Amino acid sequence: MKEKIVRVTGYGFFCLSVEAFSNFLKEHKIKAKKLNTYFDKNRDILEESIKQGILLPLSTIVSTRYVVEAGIAAKLSVFDSDWQEVLTLDNCNLTVGNDAAIWIGSLDGLDDWNSAEYEQGDSISYQTMDGVTLFRSFKFNVKPGMYKVVVRGFKRKAPQDHPAANFGFSFELRETTSLGSFTNPLIENVNIAKM
Repeated sequence: MKEKIVRVTGYGFFCLSVEAFSNFLKEHKIKAKKLNTYFDKNRDILEESIKQGILLPLSTIVSTRYVVEAGIAAKLSVFDSDWQEVLTLDNCNLTVGNDAAIWIGSLDGLDDWNSAEYEQGDSISYQTMDGVTLFRSFKFNVKPGMYKVVVRGFKRKAPQDHPAANFGFSFELRETTSLGSFTNPLIENVNIAKM
């Protein structure tokens, strides 16, 4: 399987269903375009979004390239014996809307949020001045429903030279009927580059 590499420039990741996230914004009458700033000033709404599984943020990580994968645990395969697991964060919540997909991307994507940008294609990318294509986010197809997520962080056992990604995150989804208890990833150390 080809690695999906996200270039994190906003010191973190988001994992979300665009439909569920958009509905949450409408329900709370949130019209801000710079959503990171909005959530920083409205921590109660941010924590509600995490509890409901609307937004699964991983923040305060090193700004670099990361391999990402998401799906049902038995079908994940990117992180093989060349990788060492350095983080396990269990019991995170995620709600997937009828769009039947989740997006994993750099948190700075929330500072110019435009849901229409996620309606076409399976990734969002940009070109550097020297013509290199970097990816801000990737789409993963997931059936609608509620999930408990295990976030696993990985490091390459033998680091590769730049521009290779030497770190990665796996989002393992398990269907559930309740999002009662949950782990708040914002209060956990997820900075795998420093582990």
